[in-house]
Formats: sequence, structure tokens, C-alpha cells
Amino acid sequence: MDSLLKPKNFLLFIYISFFCSCSYQLADSYEEKINILISSENTQLDNLFIALLKENGSFNFNPPTSNDNNIFQIKIESHKLSRYSGASSLDGRTTRVRMEYKFSFSIISSNLKEPLFREFKESSYYVYDDSKLLSMEEEEDLLVREFIRSSQQKLKLLLINFKER
Repeated sequence: MDSLLKPKNFLLFIYISFFCSCSYQLADSYEEKINILISSENTQLDNLFIALLKENGSFNFNPPTSNDNNIFQIKIESHKLSRYSGASSLDGRTTRVRMEYKFSFSIISSNLKEPLFREFKESSYYVYDDSKLLSMEEEEDLLVREFIRSSQQKLKLLLINFKER
């Protein structure tokens, strides 16, 4: 009982009881699938985004049409990936590369009065080495997938928020 009365343990107990009493729920534990319809240009980045979204399992791409108020129509407005020289050595060669990811989209739903426009941006650096070009391509691919998964998680949180309104 004495250990519970220590300030650190007491604060931890308060946090846990607060989150439990407010029915706090992590987004990953949200089990209901979100009904979406996606429209996009047929670009490689858009197709990868949609393929990874289907693997996610949190979204239903073939929603029933009888219940239109639970369907979110997502239109991918802009989806870009840019690479920049992030740092150079004394001899002028690139040593680090900065990748920037930008995902802009609009959402239309009966829950919303007008279309909602959002944009997610992320960036990351990686080491550039001429002798390891193949491994750098793999690293770039992993970074792109991580950018997309991060934007999908943000999109999921946004849609859960609107669904529960």
C-alpha cells in the first residue's frame, strides 16, 4: 500500500483510471470497418497507397449502398514524393538525401456539410552512398511504404472522428 502512495505510482494510477473511465480506446483496437470509396489518378504512388490500404484490413472498399451516411468518398487530389540533396561532402558529392512525402485529399460524406480538404506531409533523411545503390533503392521503398502507412493511420483517425460525430 505504501508503494501506491508514492507520487510517481499515484500519478500512474490516476492516469490509468482516467483513461479507463473515459472509455479511451486506441485506434488500433477500433474493430468496425470504415466504408470508403476512393477515386484517384492511375499513378504508381496512388496504386501503392490503395494496395497498402486494402492490406490494412480496417477499410471496406465495397460498402453497402443502402446506408449512404456511413460511406466516406475520398478523392486523392495530389500525391507526391520528392527527393533533395540533404547534405554534401567537402568534394561536393551528396552524402545525405531528404525525401518528402505529400498526400492531399478531399472527403465527402453525408456527415459533413461541405467537402473536407486535408494534407499530410512527412520527410526523412537517409545516407547516400554511390557504392550501395541497390540497398538504397530498397531503403527508399521502405521509406515510401512507411510514409504511406503513417498517412493511412492519420486518415483512419480522421475518419473515426467523423464517423462518431
